Amino acid sequence: MYNIIENIQKKLPISKSRFERKIKVNKNQIIFLREFFYGIGFFKKYPDKKIKSIYFDDENLSFAKANINGELYRIKPRLRWYNDDTNKINHEFKIKIGFNSYKSITDKFFLKDASLKDNIKLTKKFYDEDFDLNLRETISISYNRTYLEHVSGVRLTIDQNIFSKETSKNKFYSMPYEVLEFKYNNILDNYFREYLFKKLSHLPLRMTKCSKYIECLMKLL
Repeated sequence: MYNIIENIQKKLPISKSRFERKIKVNKNQIIFLREFFYGIGFFKKYPDKKIKSIYFDDENLSFAKANINGELYRIKPRLRWYNDDTNKINHEFKIKIGFNSYKSITDKFFLKDASLKDNIKLTKKFYDEDFDLNLRETISISYNRTYLEHVSGVRLTIDQNIFSKETSKNKFYSMPYEVLEFKYNNILDNYFREYLFKKLSHLPLRMTKCSKYIECLMKLL
């Protein structure tokens, strides 16, 4: 994985690192938590969006296994678009190095007004020619996302109505959970852990390792 990440860094722009802390909760539990977050200084940052992603992996599911095994270097290659607008599709490499998270986002190889099917073909060609990777689409995931931000700059996304499907089939599966994810600059880690997270201590919430890609993949296998 390290060699792939090194190659990505040479060829594509990479975002600054940030920490991501996830909490998985039961479906519909978010309803009872929203007002609590507003009460401790979070506010709505952007309008809600529907997010759709297609994830790619090799025939051995090497990227998935690296995540499951908790390896230091982890990658998720995916296509992502919002509110069903496939004309504004992006490719992302989601990179994790320990607790540090990075993204490399590009649309440079897509054709204007191309179909989703054609963009998937272009994505596979991109993997092959730029990174010598033979990847295939594995699963599709969709969910509704709410964007909140704390006055400190800590962001919180709330993902609900999570559905997954194998790319070769048309049957969708509803996932029985929802995801809270705190995202923030590394310099805010002490503030988050010593101040914000302590405010959650009386709630039945705990940080957990939760990758929608892995959770959905294990549901479908």
